[in-house]
Amino acid sequence: MPKSSLSSVSSHAPPIWILAIAVSSANMGMAMLSPAVPLMRSDFDASAMSVQLVLAVFMVALGVGQMVAGTLSDRFGRRPVMLFGAALFSVSGFVAFFAPTIEVLISLRFFQGAGAACCMAMGRVIISDSHGRSEAGRQMATITMIQTIVPILGFSFGGVIADTIGWRGSIAIMAVSAFVTFFGALTLLGETNKNRTSAANFKSVTLAYKSLLLNRLFRLNAINSAMIVASFFAMGGFMPYQFKSYGLSAAEYGVYFSMTSVGYLIGNSISRRYAPRYGLDLTACVGAFGGAVSVVGMLVVHWLGFETPVPLTLCCVMFGVANGLTVANSIVGAVKAAGVHAGSATGLVGATQMLSGAVFSSLAIALNGDIYFANAMAVVISLSLISALSAYLALDPASRTEGGTN
Repeated sequence: MPKSSLSSVSSHAPPIWILAIAVSSANMGMAMLSPAVPLMRSDFDASAMSVQLVLAVFMVALGVGQMVAGTLSDRFGRRPVMLFGAALFSVSGFVAFFAPTIEVLISLRFFQGAGAACCMAMGRVIISDSHGRSEAGRQMATITMIQTIVPILGFSFGGVIADTIGWRGSIAIMAVSAFVTFFGALTLLGETNKNRTSAANFKSVTLAYKSLLLNRLFRLNAINSAMIVASFFAMGGFMPYQFKSYGLSAAEYGVYFSMTSVGYLIGNSISRRYAPRYGLDLTACVGAFGGAVSVVGMLVVHWLGFETPVPLTLCCVMFGVANGLTVANSIVGAVKAAGVHAGSATGLVGATQMLSGAVFSSLAIALNGDIYFANAMAVVISLSLISALSAYLALDPASRTEGGTN
């Protein structure tokens, strides 16, 4: 992209903090409310399954919504989709604050998820619109660093808020955050999509996704991103049982496993500094292979029979660093490979991450991963190997050529 063209595009990009809040809306939507689940069940006198739907429906809307939002933004622009999503997230949150029944809350959480999906997808694709490939990777690394902090604070403060002012307080904070995103986008965001598609009908949407699925470089980066994110989701489902076997309480487990996020912050810091120098593809590949090594190390730690959580925690930190090197760069690689369908690519990558996480975390538990650690690790190791293979193939010069022509 010519320098003058890049400058004109970048001038429309909002401050990074707006994009960070937008992309982190999904994490906030889950982390803030998760500690309050028992309170909601008691407040509504609802079943455990009904309360679980409060979280599950949000995730479903988040996954599917990103695909829809990305495609619509290719046709109508990023700004209107961002504004609509932030407004939907905020308004549905304020209404949910007064939800009289669990059924009403579940319905409103669906709309919250759809709004968060628009914010998340637009925050990512605006970065791609506004910067060249290397700089986009650096900016995406910054955003993912902030995304890492949000769940840590969300789980911690979400529990405090639930204990002091109830679960409705968590809902209110989410709504206020979404309103900040809306106001910031309204006042500071110009349109960054300068190459809009001519139509957004079913045929054009189908052709857009067909183009993406036929794009080898997009597929490889998307698979890499999805598999390493799914590994983390899966670990979040069965790791509590393994740490419990060491005699740790839930609070102690939270402290130890949160070190994974510390590793993620470190990995993103490294990526911000070195990915522009050595290339996004190589950085993502190093991270993917590092992730595979770290999860194999977790299984080795288990087989060696360590009775303390420290060795496993160190492996988790390594895995977090690997995520920091891989996730942002593979997302940017996929979006840049998509060309004019960048919005659709952003949505598809995000949806693939969420759905893969849901499927494989469930599979790990279905294989009795809560009881047999090795069974759960077999799932994670398989995902990490697929991630590493995809990242390696993305280094193929022929893949870069194909991605550049799509």
